Amino acid sequence: MRMSDWKDRMNVLLKRKGWDIKDWSRATGLNQWQLESLMEMDLSEMDEESLESIYEQAKIAKLDKCLLRFDSPIMIAVWAHKGGMGKSTVVTNLSYELSQRGYNVLAVDTDSQSDMSSVLFPDYLEQPDISFYNAFLGQEDFKEEGYIMHTEYTGIDVVAGSAECEALEGALCMLSDKIRNKMWKKCLRSVREENYYDFIIVDMDKTAGVMNKTIFGEADYVLAPIESSMFGIKAVPPTLAQIEEMGETNPKLKLLGFLFNKVDLRKKAAMADNSTLVEQIAPEYTFKTFIKNDANVDNSQKEHMPIGYYNSRSPASRQMAEFTDEAIERIRKDQKERRE
Repeated sequence: MRMSDWKDRMNVLLKRKGWDIKDWSRATGLNQWQLESLMEMDLSEMDEESLESIYEQAKIAKLDKCLLRFDSPIMIAVWAHKGGMGKSTVVTNLSYELSQRGYNVLAVDTDSQSDMSSVLFPDYLEQPDISFYNAFLGQEDFKEEGYIMHTEYTGIDVVAGSAECEALEGALCMLSDKIRNKMWKKCLRSVREENYYDFIIVDMDKTAGVMNKTIFGEADYVLAPIESSMFGIKAVPPTLAQIEEMGETNPKLKLLGFLFNKVDLRKKAAMADNSTLVEQIAPEYTFKTFIKNDANVDNSQKEHMPIGYYNSRSPASRQMAEFTDEAIERIRKDQKERRE
């Protein structure tokens, strides 16, 4: 078999199924980057048996038609008005769960602590110049300038964080609003044009400063993890006020919801009371699913793994999976309403 014949057969098969390469990747679980390269590269050195296996796999694969498709990647800003809410953990594990459902995710770490990067891409410290700080301050295209790193998890790429991100606030204050408002657009230009990623998940710092306002100015949704305590509940009104304020410059920005995180099940009565209180303050914005306080979460982070990869049977992992499905349905419903 000539290698060019394989490409011809593959194109015919994709056309017959009505698939593009994203559909092909979703149906088979194969990495989309690799499939794109396969269709573009010279296959003369490729093993014929391997190619035929890929073809046969695509031939029998079925596409989950419930998977969402977007005209442009959906950007979710994960923000907690108070520290210690576990937002980096939520970003890490939400990214993993989305990838397990067939979505391509770009996780962007803007937090100077870089906790998300340390789990999804532990080698980030070996490449200190390839970080969000350098890309954003230089207004460089994430994709074109090589700031996007492939992780070991299929469907998850990252733009790694850096301790230098702490200096961004002061640097951005020296710039005009006109320049700041264009920075994310420049960094995400290729990402949005290519539309390879389904979701861009941004791990934010806890402050409500200039840096975070640039994120809110570009995002589609805000996901807010909170703890089931009075200190956690106190973060709800400022979160709502911040989103309302930013809605004046970014009308598409919406609150995806409040997620109770690190819940102590020994305090069920307090959890019920606090959930009711948040529901009263922000009707219909509290996720039904909560994430319990689970030692497996800490252990997974020590091993630099998402909880779903470390122990998919743990309570926190199952709850994160349920939350992800709930979040997807909220997005599905909202996107449908926006189109109508």
